[in-house]
Amino acid sequence: MKKLITFVLILCFSNFAFCQTSHTIIPKPKEVKFTKNTFEINANTIISYDSKASIALPTLDILQKRILTSTLQKLLIKTQKPTKNFIHFSHQSQIKTEAYVLSVNTLGVEIKASSAAGFYYGYQTLLQLLPSNVYGSSYQTGLKLKLPGVTVTDEPRFGYRGFMLDVSRHYFPVYFIKKTLDQMALQKLNTFHWHLTDDQGWRIEIKKYPKLTEIGSKRSESPIEGSSTNEGDKTPHGGFYTQDEIRDIVAYAQSKHITVIPEIEMPGHSLAAMTAYPELGCTTGPFEVKTKWGVEEQVLCPSEKTFEFLENVLTEVMDLFPSDYIHIGGDECPKTTWKNSAFCQDLIKKEGLKNEDELQSYFIRRIDKFVTSKGRKIIGWDEILEGGLSPNATVMSWRGFEGGIAAAKQKHDVIMSSSSNLYLDYYQSNQPNEPFAIGGYLPLEKVYSTEPIPAELNQEDEKNYIKGVQGQLWTEYIATPEKAEYMMNPRLAALAEVAWSDAKKDYPDFKNRLSTQFERYQYVGVNYSKAFYDIQFELIKNKTSDFAIKMSSNAPDAQIRYTIDGSEPTERSFLYAAAAPPVLSNSPNLMAKVFTKTGTSLGRQSAQPFTFSKTLGRKYTCVSEPFKHKGSTPLALTDGLKGVKSNFADWIGFKGEDLNVLIDLEKPIQVSRIDIGFLSDEPSWVFLPTSLEILTSIDGKEFVSAKKIDLGESTQKTKMVQQINAGFDIKAARYIKIIAVATQRASPDKKGRFLMVDEISVF
Repeated sequence: MKKLITFVLILCFSNFAFCQTSHTIIPKPKEVKFTKNTFEINANTIISYDSKASIALPTLDILQKRILTSTLQKLLIKTQKPTKNFIHFSHQSQIKTEAYVLSVNTLGVEIKASSAAGFYYGYQTLLQLLPSNVYGSSYQTGLKLKLPGVTVTDEPRFGYRGFMLDVSRHYFPVYFIKKTLDQMALQKLNTFHWHLTDDQGWRIEIKKYPKLTEIGSKRSESPIEGSSTNEGDKTPHGGFYTQDEIRDIVAYAQSKHITVIPEIEMPGHSLAAMTAYPELGCTTGPFEVKTKWGVEEQVLCPSEKTFEFLENVLTEVMDLFPSDYIHIGGDECPKTTWKNSAFCQDLIKKEGLKNEDELQSYFIRRIDKFVTSKGRKIIGWDEILEGGLSPNATVMSWRGFEGGIAAAKQKHDVIMSSSSNLYLDYYQSNQPNEPFAIGGYLPLEKVYSTEPIPAELNQEDEKNYIKGVQGQLWTEYIATPEKAEYMMNPRLAALAEVAWSDAKKDYPDFKNRLSTQFERYQYVGVNYSKAFYDIQFELIKNKTSDFAIKMSSNAPDAQIRYTIDGSEPTERSFLYAAAAPPVLSNSPNLMAKVFTKTGTSLGRQSAQPFTFSKTLGRKYTCVSEPFKHKGSTPLALTDGLKGVKSNFADWIGFKGEDLNVLIDLEKPIQVSRIDIGFLSDEPSWVFLPTSLEILTSIDGKEFVSAKKIDLGESTQKTKMVQQINAGFDIKAARYIKIIAVATQRASPDKKGRFLMVDEISVF
């Protein structure tokens, strides 16, 4: 038996492919089978195709250019398959559209498909089987391109695999749009949703209405990053895409089998258009391109003049974009202007509508009828469900999955785009040095965990209405291509796997493939977040009943090094061991970092200050279940970790509910002060409480009020942490009850009022 094991090990070291059982392909293929064979591309390798595979010629051409090196100048494209040393493209009509089969043996490589897209995706997988430096602009002389013996049988789970980029809040140059398309293609995403118009800027040239770009594409300033005040940065911002540039981008996308879907927002988010043409509003104006973020009260008036304008605009848009879908927005449309408009109220009566929600439905139906008459289909955000869904509309469900569920049950097509899982403008790390973002917390693992087909759709015909999935990058706080890439990657890779691969998620396997994906990013010059390497901290009790700090990292086969004096860790710092974690009381200034086993630093330094108090590590119960973020962590409110204002990750959120928490100190002790932190971020509908009461008890049954504080309605507009320090006469207590009453003020959608709290410290 020992001899057999030795023989297998020798084979593994002498021929890596024989024992290879894993790969670094993203998104993960449907089936991968390795063999003991290998194939090496060399100076005599021929690229060939059969007569019916001529649709693959564009892919053959880019493959040839990609793998040519100084030693491979003889590489040729031929129509006849050689007997050996080939990369052959074979047309197989029985293979599904976008599917492919790639096989590698000692004779060569063969890619089988029935469509140009299938050949292209087979090519992308072929590249990912090669060394990562094939993605570089040049190779070193004599590079050997060695492939493992393998058969990859692959097809996408969803036909719609999308990514949305908002260019209205910040304009991005043409080169970056193309670079984004490159990244989508690498990961087999096939739909680029281009958010071209909004309150803060109109970005598409319309010949019939030149003022849209002359006036509507420019705003006088933008909000200062990190501030929720009315103060602007005093810096004008503008830009738009000419029709020639748009045609060029659409053609470029088509070459990568990506469909570009334009979005022209209506009836809300249209202030830029109304600034250019004030007659589109229900009031006389004057209007100004919005210089702040958030929802705008002024919306398009549903007049014949407005419909004429929109039909003319959409006619030019449809001439530029051959996509089946035309996105018409439809989200966040306040009805205040319509309620106060005599014209709108008369129209409601004339059309026999019940209210302003049905007026919005009337608006969308008018546009749907026009777009349908042109042989296209509308798609809109899930608010288009309100007042009755237009007959031919596809719903993009962003407010959770509920809108998609409702639409599917009504037999409408759905693209799942939930903000909870797929908004890439949210924070991807809870480290304080993370670049500023709009809020929310969306780590890589949560994107990867997304299941686009909810369990509520238990009928097969209902499930079939879920046509795909899409990630969104809104750009209020993303002003540069570099930051956009940082927010996209590597979460775009997780999105791609959700969209392409089957429903069986395997995050540990995905993590193992990511390090190679990072290498590819580096070779193609793409910025990406290294939050993947951030260290997660958790408070635990050790054997001596003292508190210790547990540390973990996503990085496979990596080491955590740490210091306790605030200095930056090096490869010679303390090595973290799960069996002997550092004691909290000895580590006031803990710093940690991930290293490879050979001492190479990965990612960035992670810092974690802790707060010592009598509640540290104590259990508690909440009357209302926390809504999201850190609420699922057992000691979230008593773990010694204070929430920071830069992101929501550290906070316990209550949606429309009061905070009512009971903490067990385990035995009666003397207490005289409680510190508690609340987050205020009104643009994100996070409000401070209106009052706070602290009660104490010995037995957990009879409680005595120790302190009441009337806070009133906050007038605070800036995003901030409100630390409340409540002192009172010394009490003996085992149980502490804290009740913070949430404001009754409502967010614009009447659904998103939050109270966020973190770290309750008792002294």
